[in-house]
Amino acid sequence: MSPAPLPLRKTEAGCWHLDCLGLLCPVPVIKTGRAIRKVEVGEILTVTADDPGAAEDLVDWCNANRHELLDNQQQGEVSTTRIRRLR
Repeated sequence: MSPAPLPLRKTEAGCWHLDCLGLLCPVPVIKTGRAIRKVEVGEILTVTADDPGAAEDLVDWCNANRHELLDNQQQGEVSTTRIRRLR
C-alpha cells in the first residue's frame, strides 16, 4: 500500500502550501519532511496545522534540519509556519 498523496499545492511562484489540519503529532512533522523535499531550494513552504504541538515541533524540525523558519503564527487553534528550504 502506498502512502496517501501529500496535501501540497503551489500557491504562487516559489511558494507552496501544506495542509495538515486535522492531523495529530507526529504526522504534521512527517508530512513537512516529505513536502520540503518536493520544493526547490530557496522556495517557501507554508504549513497550516491545528495540532496543539505542531507549531513548536516545526520550529524544532527547522533547527534540526537546517531550514530557515520565516515565521510561526498562531490564530485560534490554527498555526501557520513558513519555512524556506535551504538545502
